[in-house]
This record gives sequence, C-alpha cells and structure tokens, in this order.
Amino acid sequence: MTVILYGCNKDEVKDVPANAPADQNATQQTGETPTDQVTFNFLEFSLDVDYSATESYEVEYEDKKTGIEAKLEDDRKNEKLQGDEAYTKLEPLFKQLNFDSTTSNDEVIDQVIKVFNIEDNYQSIEVDVEFVDGNEKEFKRIK
Repeated sequence: MTVILYGCNKDEVKDVPANAPADQNATQQTGETPTDQVTFNFLEFSLDVDYSATESYEVEYEDKKTGIEAKLEDDRKNEKLQGDEAYTKLEPLFKQLNFDSTTSNDEVIDQVIKVFNIEDNYQSIEVDVEFVDGNEKEFKRIK
C-alpha cells in the first residue's frame, strides 16, 4: 500500500513508507481499522536541546489526520531537514523510543539523550509529547 499525501506545507511527509502509518494486512489480522494503528506511541513529538544561545537541536513531528509533518534542525551540523528527508532520518530513532505517558521524567530524558545521541554539554532539554492515549506531557532537564 502506498500512501501519497497532498499539501503545500514543506514540512509534510509525502513519501510515507508503505508500512506507516497503517498496514492493510495487519488490519485483516488484528481486526483494527487503519485509524486505530499508529506508527509510534505518540501523535506529536517535539524536542528542543539548547547547547548555547546560538546552538540548538530541534525535532518536530506531527501525525495528523491530514498527514505526517516532520522537521529536524541541527545548528551544530548545519543541518535543516523537512518533510520526507526529516522523516527518513527520524523514523529509526522514534522506533527506539519506548516510553509512554506513565514513564518518569528522568527516564524519558535519558532515553532521548541516548537515542538522539545528545552531546553531554547541553544546557537544557525539553520534550513535549502527545501520546496516542490522548495524554500530553512535557519532560524537561536543565543543567
């Protein structure tokens, strides 16, 4: 199944992999409808790591009914990715995250540091997540 998303937003992911966000075969096996299935355990994910006043690492991801939007900006590597490029880089990282709305602040931040390979000289990390269960949480660590 190939999903093609239309829109004029440059952050929008247009080339969504065939297995994301829903797979028709899984629908037949589980009885779930495609809207019941999600790619990750969150619908929105925002990460903001500040290293200094001029250097940061930012990730934005939204899985909306109208499509997926993704953006990654890394000042240290002078990298600014949007849409398909950002999603391609972020998808394998998101798959490694296994926290949910009941996970502690420290555990979430520790996972994010490890998965996103955040350098230890950061000043602050903030993660905002809207989980599939509807809970919205903010996780934060300031050095």
